[in-house]
Amino acid sequence: MDFIPVTPKNALVIDKLYTVHYFAYAKDFIFTGEKHDFWEMAYIDSGDVGVVADGAGYTLRQGEAIFHKPNEYHNIWANGKYAHVLILSFSSKSRMMSFFRNKILTLDAEDKQLLRKIIDEARLAFAEPLDIVDLPGMTLRRDAPPGAAQLTRIYMEALLIGLARKNSAVPHAERLSVSAADENEDKIVRVIKEYLEKNICGTVTLDAICAQLCFSKTYIKALFKKRTGTSIIQYFNAMKIARAKRLISEGGMTVTEIADDCGFSGVHYFSRLFKAQTGMSPTGYAKSIQSRRIL
Repeated sequence: MDFIPVTPKNALVIDKLYTVHYFAYAKDFIFTGEKHDFWEMAYIDSGDVGVVADGAGYTLRQGEAIFHKPNEYHNIWANGKYAHVLILSFSSKSRMMSFFRNKILTLDAEDKQLLRKIIDEARLAFAEPLDIVDLPGMTLRRDAPPGAAQLTRIYMEALLIGLARKNSAVPHAERLSVSAADENEDKIVRVIKEYLEKNICGTVTLDAICAQLCFSKTYIKALFKKRTGTSIIQYFNAMKIARAKRLISEGGMTVTEIADDCGFSGVHYFSRLFKAQTGMSPTGYAKSIQSRRIL
């Protein structure tokens, strides 16, 4: 009797694993955002979180997962409560992955068992703890049990295939949140302001800010103007002038020293900008401060 083999077709194959994370978010946790050329799944194990994907805000609840397609900007934060979140990032060229584009799914008990297996095998396979936020890549453990990394991938593939077959998608309209989108914009502006404050004694460029936030110049400029009523550079210069005014009022430094401390390219440019914003020169401002002193 001749046996005839069957060659199963691979409906979904994960080509590479990037990260397996399990985070405990404090109630004020904020991840400013990122984008990359591979897939990412965020599963909410407890609590609820705010998420932005491609500019739209969502609120995710316990038991739900959102999928971020390659090159989609996304960020996540805790909604004032402690939350536990599992993050899986991977690459796959399989056609079935198109199902997960712009999807929020509800996971059942069977799915959660697979998640537990993924976490267990990942802890055996990789050297790093699963709660490191800024982790560029995982390292295979030399003493890992045979097949640990392979099983991590297999369980992930089983999870994705099962989710696609069950199609437990949550309508986006049910999770859309204008407040989440607004909160995200506020957080982005706050990060920009913190970056400017950190570099107040130096120089900044829009390119550097955009590289940190993974946004285009056009978006960053428009968003900051929308939220503050001024441009990033105008805001930065106003911060510098405010610092200069404080240094002048404290005394002990020359105008040249203050210009240098505030990161201006030269004392003449500093003086012109100072007068444009205050209506008087740095020297004139110093005299006005001195004339108002009683002692």
